[in-house]
Amino acid sequence: MKNRFALFLIIIVSVSCMRYSISSPQDKNQLRLDELVTEAVRNNPQLQAARHSAAASRTRIDQVISLDAPQVGVEFFQVPVGSFPNPFRNNMETDYSIQQMIPFPGKLSAMGQAAENNADMVEQSARALEHKIIKDLKTAYYELYLVQQKIQFNHDNQELMHRFLDIAQSQYEVGMGKQPDILRAQTELSTLINDGITLQKEKTVVEAMINTLLNRPVASPLGEVPEIEANISQWTLDQLRPLVIENRPELKEMDLNIAMNRAELSVSKREYLPDFMVRTMYKDMAMTRDDFWSVMIGISIPLSPWSSGKYTARVEENTLNVNKAEAEYQNMRNMVFFEVQDALVKVQTNRNQVELYKKTIIPQAEQTLQSTIAAYQTGKTEFLMLIDAYRMLLMVKNDHAMAVMNYMASQAELEQAVGLDVKEIIEKIQ
Repeated sequence: MKNRFALFLIIIVSVSCMRYSISSPQDKNQLRLDELVTEAVRNNPQLQAARHSAAASRTRIDQVISLDAPQVGVEFFQVPVGSFPNPFRNNMETDYSIQQMIPFPGKLSAMGQAAENNADMVEQSARALEHKIIKDLKTAYYELYLVQQKIQFNHDNQELMHRFLDIAQSQYEVGMGKQPDILRAQTELSTLINDGITLQKEKTVVEAMINTLLNRPVASPLGEVPEIEANISQWTLDQLRPLVIENRPELKEMDLNIAMNRAELSVSKREYLPDFMVRTMYKDMAMTRDDFWSVMIGISIPLSPWSSGKYTARVEENTLNVNKAEAEYQNMRNMVFFEVQDALVKVQTNRNQVELYKKTIIPQAEQTLQSTIAAYQTGKTEFLMLIDAYRMLLMVKNDHAMAVMNYMASQAELEQAVGLDVKEIIEKIQ
């Protein structure tokens, strides 16, 4: 009877300790998500490369709107062979010239607009990558939360199994217990130890993923994820639709792609217009003092029969590219709205699961454990039934932690789908 009372006290204390360790994590060495996001945005090498690419693409604007370099030349006339290698000696005439190609007005500005749209596209691509990295980091953070919760549950359960094993052995020694109870407790404990090893491996992998996103050494230690209590507002697709169109980087990138292709179409249409060549020449007449200047103006003829086909085909190509870009935008728009709707469904489903575990399933499992304890006190059940009841409670708590992880991960998916974090969505909708 003393053994039964001792076991009862152990179970009560263990349940209370498990509740405390799960619901009241220490503030020491806590891992803050907002700090990790800031670090990832600042240090992630893939994101840094995307930003350099965006900056490089913007330098192309000045390249395309600038005139070609002028050509400077010196031309010698009637230079005697005997004057080689000095062409200025005994020559009849020396011409100094400078020549500049000038595109038809409007061509360079249209090319600059296309380059600017392209630079904006690359910047939006970098923003999309930033949102993806933040989503991946948050997902890994919530996975780390789940693994740490499971490790804590496993640790609590191992301690309890050790105590159960001691009680079973004590009961067997005084003739009140059965040897199969001891073997079952030992098997249960071995299984928990093996699960603990596996969980430590999972934790190492998740931490390596987080460190990689942060550009830290993969083996850098990380702190503990604090308890997560989230309550995401319920939105509809109609509420989020204008925010998606305004803020989703991929959609803005596709819209800029349309603008770029239209600018390139404008450039190709302007190629029907002639370009100009202006040349100024100074003629130094060696035999007389009558030096003089000459000016030449040239003009290209794009509509000549042997060259017009090139320009017509280019206009047709760019027209088709505009149509293609518009179709791609519509497809992306449909896919983005699907992603938002899918994320909303996941958020709502996972919210319901979290609430169900928190308000119904966990209390039921705790009541089952308490009932089993009472039954054991009165000798109506075996003590190993307590193990099953306690294992059920731990499994339910594991499932609750999994639901919390899925809930927060679906929130990260929703943020990426909209192009804003939850706080920004709340501000804009209000």
